[in-house]
Amino acid sequence: MTDTHSHLNDPKFSEDLDEVVKRAVDWGVGRINVVGYDVPSSVRAVEIAEGFPEVWAVVGLHPYEAERYSDEDLKKLRSLLTHPKVVAIGEIGLDYYRGPADRRVQRELFVRQIEMARETSFPVVLHVRDSFEDVVSVISDFPEVRFVFHSFSGGEREMEKVLPQKNWYVSFSGMLTFLAHVRRAAAIAPRDRTFVETDAPYLAPVPMRGKRNEPAYVKFTLERLAKVWGMGYAEAEKITDGNAERFFLFRKQGIGST
Repeated sequence: MTDTHSHLNDPKFSEDLDEVVKRAVDWGVGRINVVGYDVPSSVRAVEIAEGFPEVWAVVGLHPYEAERYSDEDLKKLRSLLTHPKVVAIGEIGLDYYRGPADRRVQRELFVRQIEMARETSFPVVLHVRDSFEDVVSVISDFPEVRFVFHSFSGGEREMEKVLPQKNWYVSFSGMLTFLAHVRRAAAIAPRDRTFVETDAPYLAPVPMRGKRNEPAYVKFTLERLAKVWGMGYAEAEKITDGNAERFFLFRKQGIGST
């Protein structure tokens, strides 16, 4: 299994990080992505990835940073992309729910990081909250960049916009286990462009609702996806692992260096 999106860099894991990673491995998780949202969390993601062979890093500036980031922050981000365990830029995007009210500055930060991805051939992990149409408008201008809609929360209407775009992927979190409209979207999701995640420590899946989420629990989301797709667990695992491998291009040296 692959947990394509976690926040093991969150303070909630500061006391038992080793145990959390070990438990994930014991439960069959072979790869874990740790995702940044500002410069310090991105640096921490890389540090964690350096400490565990199963862990990889994703670095980026969340839309919450749109009114406070600097050019120096973008330079630091770009320098992190030369690290061999960094596999994507993210999570980046647009957040109209809690993000800065100035949507122009959100869009500016978003586009600057996509341009960085295009220049370095990295895929992009998208944060999309109450902003699906505007995100689609932005990323449609970058057909050469691979994007994944992290923790896909839309319904069939949104999924139908993803389907024709061969460079757009979707990732399902624990919401798949407790939201019917997400399951309906998953039923028509592209089999060759779908994978799973936890978004730990958030969005714990059924039957772990109310607990701190962690990478081991990605199995419950994968179980539900297999059921939605009408196939066995092992087949769904093979498909989603292969999709994640193709999207992130996990390898030990040379990825994304410029």
